[in-house]
Amino acid sequence: MEEGMEIYPMAMFPTLAVGDVGVSAGWYADVLGFGTVFVLPGADGAPVLAHLRWRKCADVLLVPDGADSPGRKGLGVSLSFLVGDTSVDAMAEGLVGLGVELDEGPVTRAWNTREIVVVDPNGYRLVFFEPVDVTRSFEEVMGTVEE
Repeated sequence: MEEGMEIYPMAMFPTLAVGDVGVSAGWYADVLGFGTVFVLPGADGAPVLAHLRWRKCADVLLVPDGADSPGRKGLGVSLSFLVGDTSVDAMAEGLVGLGVELDEGPVTRAWNTREIVVVDPNGYRLVFFEPVDVTRSFEEVMGTVEE
């Protein structure tokens, strides 16, 4: 466990089936900046579970995919993360500088967010967002969205 990682009950978190837990955990940490809460090694020493954290209460578990889940993962799944301590544009610039291809963005959405979308090596869509105008109420924003 990385220093400063707090353990607490999570009300909700996604578990993602991945081709290689170690490789995927490394990509999340090295490319996106996720922290490692813990990694559980299997009998051969290779990771069989990685608990990663973007921010407090924004955790993901990575587990190996099995014979019951062949093919591309992540179809129809998007996970959204509040950027927080930087801007979406700065994050996009940093990712592009690392050679990461953005799937979308930066783009400003009608629902008052600025977003980028990255696809992880297993096909999961990761949306990193920030609010555009924090002074606008939810009702005001939704009143401007066309159906």
